[in-house]
Amino acid sequence: MNNWYTKNNNSKSMRVKLKDHQQYIFSTTIRTRITDLNYGGHVGNEMMLIFAQQARVDFLNSLGYGELTLAGKGIIMTDAAVVYKSETHAGDTLKIELALDDLTTIGFDLYYKISNQKTNREVARVKTGILCFDYELKKIATLPTEVVDKINALLG
Repeated sequence: MNNWYTKNNNSKSMRVKLKDHQQYIFSTTIRTRITDLNYGGHVGNEMMLIFAQQARVDFLNSLGYGELTLAGKGIIMTDAAVVYKSETHAGDTLKIELALDDLTTIGFDLYYKISNQKTNREVARVKTGILCFDYELKKIATLPTEVVDKINALLG
């Protein structure tokens, strides 16, 4: 059988790879709903970004901020990547752990490890690029010093 894809491409090198982090600075849980399922009977792929956004909001709230209230600024997502590991279904409780990396003066990357809380089986990994954004001026901004200080305290 001639499989054009595997014959003409090295599928391992084409796959998205995300950093594996040892230090997670925040975790939260989300219970999946029946409306999160797709026609395959499991949680749809698009939901992983929605779960990541909820975890990001929970993380920011734990620091006293929101996505539009980051010490006078906001945030904007510049990129995202998802690596799917296993299925999850309605009623599962997912544990989402966050790691922060590549902190610069204007932003950082967030990495999310999503696992089934009951079985500890990994469901997905997500990475989002986050930049500080001034919504009044409609342009990238410098991360406020108080935000950087709180992040550095979490990173140790």
